[in-house]
Amino acid sequence: MEIENLSEDAEDFTGNIWKLSNGQTVLIDVGTGDVWKAIEKLEEIDKVVITHSHYDHVDNLPETVEKFGPEVYAFEPENLDTSAEKLSEGDEIELGGESFEVFHTPGHKDDSICLYSESGVLFAGDLLFPDGGFGRTDLEEGNRELLIKSIRKITELDVKRMYCGHDKAVTEEANSQIRKSLREAEKRESKY
Repeated sequence: MEIENLSEDAEDFTGNIWKLSNGQTVLIDVGTGDVWKAIEKLEEIDKVVITHSHYDHVDNLPETVEKFGPEVYAFEPENLDTSAEKLSEGDEIELGGESFEVFHTPGHKDDSICLYSESGVLFAGDLLFPDGGFGRTDLEEGNRELLIKSIRKITELDVKRMYCGHDKAVTEEANSQIRKSLREAEKRESKY
């Protein structure tokens, strides 16, 4: 399975758009703003999974659905401007030739999820970031205690590669970076 970040060269503020390719094209989030130019160049999109419904992860969804007609999945489909299939904690979803388990990970936003495959790939949304980073909890629906609980759930996984909602992919020592994020969140210091 190939994984590429379509938003790498975006000039507007946007969440990452992870494109998975292996017999089908899957997008993890669709971003906002000028990154649409990268999406519309694709030949096809079979599935879109939304990690959470903040605008910087979903604004390009209506155009993506109109142009490509993909299957769309989200934890709370009612938060989106298009129809989507509901994902729940523990669901398995086939993405790019691999099976991913859905983990409900609130704390940054109530409808946040992470996706994990047994090969060690984690799509973390805005729960975790490289170098001990973690999602904001000062926004509506943010809750530091829930975020800490969600990160603890992810520390039980054997993560080899982590693809976050912002920043670069983590391809080395992902588990130690996740534990660092937990330690930083547990300090309960104001982040902003």
